[in-house]
Amino acid sequence: MHSIVYERRKFGPLGFSVAYEFNQSDLEASLTYIENHMNYASLGISVISWKAIVYMVCEIQYGGRITDNLDREMFSTYGNLWLTPKVFDEPNYSFNTLSDFAYVVPDVQEMPKYMEYISSFPDKDSPVIFGLNPTADLTYRLNESRAMIDTLIDTAPKDSGGSGGKSKEEEVKDQILNNLSKQLPENFVEVEYKEKLSALPTPKGLDPKKNIPLNIFLRQEIEQFQLVLDIVRKTMTDLVLAIDGQIIMTQQIVETINNIYDIRVPKTWLLDATGSVEISWITPTLGSWLKGLIDRHYQLHNWLNKGRPPSFWLTGFYNQQGFLTAAQQEITRQNAESNWSLDSVKQWYEPQKEVIQGEDGRIEKAITAPAEGVLIHGLYLEGAAWSKGRLEESSGKELFQAFPIVLVTAISLNTDNAGPRHAVGKKADPLALAANYYDCVVYKYPKRSDKYFVTRMLLKPDSSTQGEKGKNAGAQDNVLPVGMTPKINWKLKGVALLCTKE
Repeated sequence: MHSIVYERRKFGPLGFSVAYEFNQSDLEASLTYIENHMNYASLGISVISWKAIVYMVCEIQYGGRITDNLDREMFSTYGNLWLTPKVFDEPNYSFNTLSDFAYVVPDVQEMPKYMEYISSFPDKDSPVIFGLNPTADLTYRLNESRAMIDTLIDTAPKDSGGSGGKSKEEEVKDQILNNLSKQLPENFVEVEYKEKLSALPTPKGLDPKKNIPLNIFLRQEIEQFQLVLDIVRKTMTDLVLAIDGQIIMTQQIVETINNIYDIRVPKTWLLDATGSVEISWITPTLGSWLKGLIDRHYQLHNWLNKGRPPSFWLTGFYNQQGFLTAAQQEITRQNAESNWSLDSVKQWYEPQKEVIQGEDGRIEKAITAPAEGVLIHGLYLEGAAWSKGRLEESSGKELFQAFPIVLVTAISLNTDNAGPRHAVGKKADPLALAANYYDCVVYKYPKRSDKYFVTRMLLKPDSSTQGEKGKNAGAQDNVLPVGMTPKINWKLKGVALLCTKE
């Protein structure tokens, strides 16, 4: 277990959101506790408690280093899977029967036989032993390549010019005047967009005399977008003036020139003055960031001038959690006659059949907006495939799969009379579904951390992965090792939904 969690870090966010410094002291402290626990049990002072062992190892010893909640879930999943009496009760217990190499607990007593078995280990571990999909190795190699390229860009000399060539500053100035500034969308005028907001049609079932939650959200998004747009325009103006010698060339301007020259996004466009609060969206290149700026403006402008779109591009919002909460508020108000309240409903998501390709807010196919709730699109599934409304093992070298449109609605948790009720009239039991479905996390970026957490979505697992080898004959390739449930399988694979692939 120590080896697995230590090596899993190399897969980046797909392995652990944070690369924790697990070390030998964590292993020794855990072994000391287990040894004492077993000794007390052998003396009759206490009994072996596997629940206590899992808690001490996963939550206290190693868990003391873990700061991300989803990483804590991952570690506890390993603990519940492998810190078990099955390791002793089953002869030649295997930690993963799907791996090409049989990682077993050898039933031998002599040290030379242990060393012989250890020497037979493969030089390169398959991602399968970590519980990951084989494509995870491709993710690891790509991350290595990107890190090397970033290092080369950081260390490359940036001085140019001489022999009649343009200097770095002159190239950046030409880039701003002839390209970047012309791509910027129009400003949102406060007086105009507030008038248009008040004129937007009121959804069915809502009181037009009260504030409409999604209209309030739209105003906040426009204000945040305009803030970013003002910063970008001012930065470009200051750069040109500084290069022309009309204002002082500060260290911040120098760094911004270097970023644009390297086709990177200036930090002042991403973070506030403290450097800790995100003010826009994070992308690896300047070109993709500017494309995101244009696409976000397109969605906000269309919503403001043409009314609500049939489906919302979730990635195009600064505050995705705020959008989902506003939608939940509207659904609650539409069901006021049924005594729905915001603290007694739960967000509910239903993947549809349609998939909208592309990474922007444009919708090219005819889609009907739901009578209650909203549709969202633009999500990507990592770590698995999606087919016929279920999670399936991914194949080939496709790291991300475009996810279908999702209906965002709500469920009342009030169990009086008819029990939990779905917003569109269907009965549903969220507790029963949660027991069998995979609780998939939705992240804002592939970086995967609590900071970029959006929501969680229950997804139906592949029916062929029943959890015990041999239980589903005829689908042997998809059968899970003994003791591994579908929920554990998808958790170890790091399956998540992402708002963007970059």
